[in-house]
Amino acid sequence: MKKRRKITAADVERFLDKLAEIMSKAGADAHLGVPLWKRLERELERLREEEAIVAAARDRVTRSRDQRAERSA
Repeated sequence: MKKRRKITAADVERFLDKLAEIMSKAGADAHLGVPLWKRLERELERLREEEAIVAAARDRVTRSRDQRAERSA
């Protein structure tokens, strides 16, 4: 079984760009894309928050290591 790549915030941004193109060309049917747009926006927010937390955790580890190195020097 092939391992799936994790979808990132950048991926969702590209999906939103494509959906925006589709909706802009759909005329009176553009409203049909609204539920998917809302879902992608929620997913984008969730992924951005997740990425920010992971980045904050990495920063915290770096600061902690730096502080320990300073104390032991």
